[in-house]
Amino acid sequence: MKLAFDAPDDCLGKVWKRIPVQVKYAFFGTIVIGLMTHLYQFTNKLYNYDELANMPGGYGTGVESGRWFLTLLGDKLAVEFGNYSIPLLNGMISVLFLAFSAALVVDMFQVKSRFFSATIGGLMVAFPAVVCSFYFMYTVVFYYLAVFMSVLAAYLVVRFPKNIPLHLLAVVLIACAVGTYQAYFSNTACLLLMAVIIVCAEAGGERDWKSIFLLAIRYLAVLAAGMVLYFVLNKFFVAHWGVVLNGYQGIDTMGQITLAQLLDAVKTSYKEFAGLCYKNVSYLNPTGYVKKCFVLIMLVYAVGAAAKIFGEKNCVIKKVVLALGFLLVPLGSFLVYIMVPNGWVYTIMVYSVVFVPVFAFVWADRFTVAFDRKGWLRKGMQWAAALAAVVMLVVYVWYGNGCYLSLEYTKYHDMAYYETMVTQIKSADGYTDDLPVALIGDTITDNTHTVGSMMGVTFGMDGKIESNINAYSRTFIITKLLGFAPRFCGYEEIRMLMEKQEVRDMPCYPDDGSIRVVDDIVVVKMTELPE
Repeated sequence: MKLAFDAPDDCLGKVWKRIPVQVKYAFFGTIVIGLMTHLYQFTNKLYNYDELANMPGGYGTGVESGRWFLTLLGDKLAVEFGNYSIPLLNGMISVLFLAFSAALVVDMFQVKSRFFSATIGGLMVAFPAVVCSFYFMYTVVFYYLAVFMSVLAAYLVVRFPKNIPLHLLAVVLIACAVGTYQAYFSNTACLLLMAVIIVCAEAGGERDWKSIFLLAIRYLAVLAAGMVLYFVLNKFFVAHWGVVLNGYQGIDTMGQITLAQLLDAVKTSYKEFAGLCYKNVSYLNPTGYVKKCFVLIMLVYAVGAAAKIFGEKNCVIKKVVLALGFLLVPLGSFLVYIMVPNGWVYTIMVYSVVFVPVFAFVWADRFTVAFDRKGWLRKGMQWAAALAAVVMLVVYVWYGNGCYLSLEYTKYHDMAYYETMVTQIKSADGYTDDLPVALIGDTITDNTHTVGSMMGVTFGMDGKIESNINAYSRTFIITKLLGFAPRFCGYEEIRMLMEKQEVRDMPCYPDDGSIRVVDDIVVVKMTELPE
């Protein structure tokens, strides 16, 4: 008996034919918009304060911040290849993870429109939270693997409702995604909430309210099990590796919340959701055009929900669940406020907000209503959603490129500033190349160094600052980018130098006399010392 054995081209051809065309549009829409938005970052070596400290490689803080899966992946990759911050490679792998994620979202919600499929992919890759994450190029591959896992978990639960092993796999995926970056739990929660809304909106006689209730319970059970597994494994790895949680962003108290904190977090979530229409929430809507687009998106939700609730004869309980689902969208989108009541939220942590416009496109594509005989309401919603999609994509592509340009300007100024300092160090009287260097003080005040990134508030974004000359990682500019790597004095040496009157009398950098050889140490005094 001959075994069927196809050539690679034949296998790929068969797979290609089985993929729905809408899924292909989502995948390649992500690639195209991803390159338009991020190619600048991928083909340059830009940095922020954390990237500086992880050049040429590293994966950041792992289990110490409750990210045990990040440590597992990072340590394994370090053995096999090393963790290197290679922009083009890391960036394109991340875009591919997002492309697969977008394809899953389109297939999960059975989107029929090719246009909306492509824009869903484009929005998922151009969203400002993605721009922010690419500032941390050294760890971004792990983060977008986590995004993919969070989306895949929702996909498995929605598309395979009776498959217990796949539900268990979804639980594991949620735990691993949260164990890479905790904020991505919101991704799965949002997608499952939106799946419930779709079921309620389209449920006919074959789905009674009890089945919808059981479906919601099943989704909640998977989410809860994933989070419980995360905490169990986190506790295990913390003990196994003998580390202590560092408390960053309230990680050491994650899962612990008082009633007052809960109510405050819920209030903040609704305020930020409403704020998408009129203020720049975490740099997600940087222009008035995007704010207007969010207004359109809210109208699409409101009109569609009202038509479903008041325009169709259907089970009252289904309508109540539908209304409740929409009311919970702000909580799902900004769930991070509940997850970290003792921390502060910034752009990279609110990627789940991308599913607000994404679901509006799904809602417009899937919308049907009994009295909509000529389809005017459906078509109107689709045009509104399409207009919002196009405008948001154009603005986000522009905004991403501007943010990266601002990083490059900052890099030029940082390097020029410290190149001058290195030249002055080597020009100090009595300097030799075997002398250690002591940087005394934390903050340089220089009235001539005020240009910043030159882009101003227009391209402001969490995760970057106008100048890194006072960043915690500034010595890496000197050592890694300029190649000047003397022995820098430690705490005790600096403490003893600070007690010397000669050092106390020195002016602060960049004034004349602020760099001097004292007791065979090159002293660079940056800050006035306390009395």
